Amino acid sequence: YPKLDIADQSSIRGLADQINKEHNGCDVLINNAGVNLDDEYSAENVKKTLDTNYRGTLHMCQAFIPLLKKNGRIVNVSSTGSSLNQYSDKIRQQFRNPKMTLSDLEGMVQNYEKCAEQGTERRNGWPQQAYSVSKACENALTAILARENPGLIINCCCPGWVSTDMGKMVGSAPPKSPADGAKIPIRLGFKDIGGVTGRYWGNDSISDRGEGKVQAW
Repeated sequence: YPKLDIADQSSIRGLADQINKEHNGCDVLINNAGVNLDDEYSAENVKKTLDTNYRGTLHMCQAFIPLLKKNGRIVNVSSTGSSLNQYSDKIRQQFRNPKMTLSDLEGMVQNYEKCAEQGTERRNGWPQQAYSVSKACENALTAILARENPGLIINCCCPGWVSTDMGKMVGSAPPKSPADGAKIPIRLGFKDIGGVTGRYWGNDSISDRGEGKVQAW
């Protein structure tokens, strides 16, 4: 199989070139790679998390959007941890700004990184949870890319609490198998969703085994 490190832009470009050469384009991109380093929370790990989960996903999308065929799809695998409930009103409003640009979002990311360096996250309205912040950024990124690319269908989703190495970081007995966790991404990538784009999908509970619906985050 082709190799990929989404924190390495040369690796991303290499994969995109290989896919384009071998398949003359791409129909569906599902971004599932990510890290959770919050067990050892630090400014350094905040940056590593954002470089992988947010910037890596952004660079993957930017590399593959030119390769996507008509009505191609992107699915960014997010998390219920992306909920904005733990942010200040000001930051929630910024995330929910329907006119947010990629430049605006990068500015927010850099602000959080600076707060992490100074230890002032909570004072400035951020949680001390880099994984959650990275996934909120991924949701916002999804909405921006959907607006910028009306010929594509671009969504994000929470797969639920899945029995993977990462899933077991928050408890010893995740209720869903990897096959269960794949149901929503597969629906968004390959099934009829009525042309809905730019939205966050999930089930009502992280243990539900359904195929998801549009949810507020």
